[in-house]
Amino acid sequence: MNKPAVFLTATLLFFCTVLTAQARPVRVIMLDFADETGGAADIGLTGPIDTRAFAAKGPHFLQTALLSSPDFMLIDRRDFIRQIEKIQPRDGSDPVSDTFFATRERPGPLGPTFFNAARTLKGDALIRGSLLSLSTSRQNINQGGYQTAFITLNLRVMLQALDTLNGSVIAAKEGRAERKIRQTSGVQTEIGEDELLDLYQSAIESAVAEIKTQLKVRVNLDSNVKIWLSTSADPAMIELDGILLGSSPIEGVEVLRGDHTLTVTRPGYETISKKLMLESDMKISVPMISNQLSAEERKKALSNMNLRLLKIN
Repeated sequence: MNKPAVFLTATLLFFCTVLTAQARPVRVIMLDFADETGGAADIGLTGPIDTRAFAAKGPHFLQTALLSSPDFMLIDRRDFIRQIEKIQPRDGSDPVSDTFFATRERPGPLGPTFFNAARTLKGDALIRGSLLSLSTSRQNINQGGYQTAFITLNLRVMLQALDTLNGSVIAAKEGRAERKIRQTSGVQTEIGEDELLDLYQSAIESAVAEIKTQLKVRVNLDSNVKIWLSTSADPAMIELDGILLGSSPIEGVEVLRGDHTLTVTRPGYETISKKLMLESDMKISVPMISNQLSAEERKKALSNMNLRLLKIN
């Protein structure tokens, strides 16, 4: 029979510390691209296009653009999906397929979220993309009785980078590419898929160049901290955001800065579950309560107990 989680009020002892930023590649997880064009395209110029299938090719070009720069390191999307399945997020939002990073709420008690999976893999940012438009502009000119059309094929994409710590948007940039085409009564040009893909790649590359600086600033804030954790009943099983860290005492384990859920369990003791904001290296001491205590003894123990957090210089 599972014991109810005990939610403890933390007493915080703060001592100022300065963490030195270290330049390193931005660890990125790519999400799918969405089709925001509404399926519109100039059929006479491009032929029939499945814009949804076309948009889905965006991650390939995004991957190529990111890997061509030493400022980025890619996390395998298969590892990311496996991590989501492993931790089974219950209290936050997670992706809904075939949408532009839409989310649904999943009911349940405290548990890891979609972004916890990214943090577990030490990701700095999630990048999502959207094919915004694939359109044409046309200028018709009468030259000595001959009709000539000057057509510009425009392609626009949007890239957004999300902070894995809190889901906030770090950067949002549009990328554009175009090709100019001359059509006459004697010469009619139809653009093939390869030429459209070249435009798509150029637009994505221009957007990546724009967000690179903002992402590097994010990483240089130094998002890693270390924790030391012990309990009054070592050894106990320690989980952070639903991921097993090991048995206590925990010594100098590196985790990402930010909001986390700490869970401590040991047979014969109440389960301890506490949300923590880790902003620097931290020593954590967790008092444990035996589940063999009477109701009165348990009440007294809870009233005299504090989770102790000590920042380290």
